[in-house]
Amino acid sequence: MSRIQGALALLVVLLAVFLVGVFWSPVAVVSGTSDRAQNVAISPGTGAPDAAHPADSFQAALSHAENLGAMPASLRGTEVDGQLQADAGGELVVTPDLRRVFDYFLSAQGEESLEECQARLASYLQASLPAQAANEAWRFFQQYMALGQAMAALPPHDGSPASIRTAVKQRHDLQVAYLGQQAAEAFYGMDIAYDRYMADRQAIVDNPSLSDTQRQQQLQGLTQSLPAAMQSMLAETRGPAQLAARTQALREQGASEADIRRLREQQFGADGAARLEALDQQRAQWEARYQGYREQRQAIIDSGLSHLDQETALARLRQQMFSDQELNRVEALDRIQAR
Repeated sequence: MSRIQGALALLVVLLAVFLVGVFWSPVAVVSGTSDRAQNVAISPGTGAPDAAHPADSFQAALSHAENLGAMPASLRGTEVDGQLQADAGGELVVTPDLRRVFDYFLSAQGEESLEECQARLASYLQASLPAQAANEAWRFFQQYMALGQAMAALPPHDGSPASIRTAVKQRHDLQVAYLGQQAAEAFYGMDIAYDRYMADRQAIVDNPSLSDTQRQQQLQGLTQSLPAAMQSMLAETRGPAQLAARTQALREQGASEADIRRLREQQFGADGAARLEALDQQRAQWEARYQGYREQRQAIIDSGLSHLDQETALARLRQQMFSDQELNRVEALDRIQAR
């Protein structure tokens, strides 16, 4: 497999994992104390189990929310990702959106403390749900946080289908233990199905007894055995990667830009093709600018200046040629080039 193909394959996996949460929509209505996992919680800001006082921790988070400042920069001007739901009786309806709401507020960690993120979430739960449902959602949040710690402690798999299946089962068992069966399916059902699909797919790819034709037939049959929603998801996530691979192949064969544009228009229409052309131009401009920087950087390194003077000159060069937003990327590329 070439480096380009490997990168495209990784892109497919990352896009598929991202879209999993978008397409899956199981729904569970839960009562406040119906699951064993309802009694698992963590105290705000500590990450330590605290099954005895979930209501107290909710009130503490609400009290802390009264003294919060402005929203962190990354959340300003955005809308909360996901819609919270309660049934006619005021009980929480657990859907994948509940997990997305949790993740929305947690995404600001680093800009502010975990305690502050939790306080903002608690305030949002209170404002968006009836009292009973808000308390249920807070319990699930605490269980979700404890589950995250437990899953992070699991040993990594080695990439083999058997190891992936073992890892999938371990994660699923933890999800059920912490959240209960219904909520685990709502939060992670599609993730588990996708992980199992990838393990089965890898087993087919790695099977040395199969011919290329047999391998393609089995892969096609595996994909066709998936639920329709997942088939659509895979088709959508593979589209951009497959187009990129075909574009690269055409360019290597000497195709003209008109040929490339026709290919793109067939898949994404004229507007989509125009946007891809604009991205090509931006990428080319960046690469030319970075190459010019590399040449000047090498001249400074070869100049005979002291190490301190070299570092000062290189920092000045980066500031002159790149914006603040681009500096992290430049420094990362320099580290890669130095390996």
